[in-house]
Amino acid sequence: MNCPNCKAEISDDMKFCIKCGTKIEMPAPGEKPAEAVAQIPKVNLSKPASETKPAESPKPEVQDKPETQDKPAAQAKPAEEPVAQAGVQPALCAKCGAPLKEGTKFCTKCGAPVSETPALVPAGNTQSYSGFASLNSGAPARDQTPAAAAPEKSKKGLSSKGLIIIIVLVIAALIVAILLALKSSGLLSGSRPDNQVSQSGGRDDNDDDEDEDDPEEEDPELVEARLEEIEEIKDEIKAYVKEGDQYEEISGHYTAALDLYIKLAKEYDMAEDISKEADDIFSRYAAQVRRSVANLDGQRVSSGLYIQSRIYYDAILEYVDRLENAGIEIHADSIIEESDNLVEVYREKYILAINEIASRENWSRDEAWELASDAASIVDDDGNTVLFDPDDLDDPLRLRYIYALAWETRKKIETGIKDKTMTAEDALDEIDSVLKETDYNLQLIYDGIYYCSQAGIDPTPYTQAFNTIMEKLGENEKILIILDSSQATETNIDLNHFWAFNDISSGANPDFQVSTTNGTTAETRAWIRENIRINR
Repeated sequence: MNCPNCKAEISDDMKFCIKCGTKIEMPAPGEKPAEAVAQIPKVNLSKPASETKPAESPKPEVQDKPETQDKPAAQAKPAEEPVAQAGVQPALCAKCGAPLKEGTKFCTKCGAPVSETPALVPAGNTQSYSGFASLNSGAPARDQTPAAAAPEKSKKGLSSKGLIIIIVLVIAALIVAILLALKSSGLLSGSRPDNQVSQSGGRDDNDDDEDEDDPEEEDPELVEARLEEIEEIKDEIKAYVKEGDQYEEISGHYTAALDLYIKLAKEYDMAEDISKEADDIFSRYAAQVRRSVANLDGQRVSSGLYIQSRIYYDAILEYVDRLENAGIEIHADSIIEESDNLVEVYREKYILAINEIASRENWSRDEAWELASDAASIVDDDGNTVLFDPDDLDDPLRLRYIYALAWETRKKIETGIKDKTMTAEDALDEIDSVLKETDYNLQLIYDGIYYCSQAGIDPTPYTQAFNTIMEKLGENEKILIILDSSQATETNIDLNHFWAFNDISSGANPDFQVSTTNGTTAETRAWIRENIRINR
């Protein structure tokens, strides 16, 4: 039997030509087949069959001659049933599920166009052809064959374990994609992107930029009130400064003006605008501090003067911190340096004052002790001595302190013996209590010899210590300690005028020296501390 359109040889049971797709009208029994009428479905052959929608009940078009064929096609053998290759089923029609021969362009059952590369069904697929057609015809998912009826894998196909791995990987990829999406949207971190407007009416960065470019205008009345407040404060400052200029020493007017400058800087954000003016007032305040301290310097040195000077400096240093914390720039280096030097200034005052007393022909032991003990009374918040370190045994102020202590102890004993409140043994006990602290003062050791004789006690420990120190002074300082003041010379030193406090070491401060010969060296003092012991 031949196709009425392209004359290709077809089987008697074919309903459509396998070459051109023409529908074959089967004649009634005893009737010849019609060869002049051909039904060709309208198909866009320029697109693959997978992209072309099958024609829906096309109306037959009668053509005298086929437009696509000039000569009859070569006679073909009757269509044979497709033979399944090893592991592969024949291709199926995407519409009706009928098996297709290789090279067939149209389904022989329904006439639907066939893709040039139809998918092959894996061998062993037990799903029916009708089920395959249903999957490709766009039927709803709920009408598909249940998962339980899914075909088993062939030996060359995916195993069930491999399928599970693929499913797990796909699910993991989906989870990662969801998490990334949530993070980028800000939902995962509990925040939202900066450029996203929140549902509650929040603004993005563009809103902030608009605010910067177009700031909200202040209420003119508030601005006017603010300016009036600033002017009032400035008027107050001028009044305080005018009053402060009337005083040489600290009056408190400059500090009141500085308080107002700090207010302008903090409450009105004017630090940069007022720094120059505030620095000028600070300089005037510093000048008052210097004049006030100088007036104290003119008086006899005392701990009270030091403490008052310290109060002046601490007060102005407090303003240095407050002004700088408010953002006001001032020049305070010189006043800070002066404050740091206050300790050295008063150390020198006490040293020179004690030098002056001890160098007199008849000097007051009480006066010397009053100065020395007053210097030692200046302590910090932790109770430590400020003007000298008691652990620095060669500190010049400490040497004067222990020298005054020795002479004050001698006077205390003399007074006790005279008014009979002390015995000779009491005197020895008093001497022994301060000997080590006073670096074994030679005058105290000599008094110990005397009170031993008064108490009937062997004086040998005191006598040996006295002679040993005298020998060391002669060896190191080249001086001789004598008891007759009338025989005194530059190197023969009267015991009662021996200045043990006077440091004549080569590295000693010459400004603090009373004499270059009458005194001791650091070497001698160290030797005495290590070697002299009195045990009675």
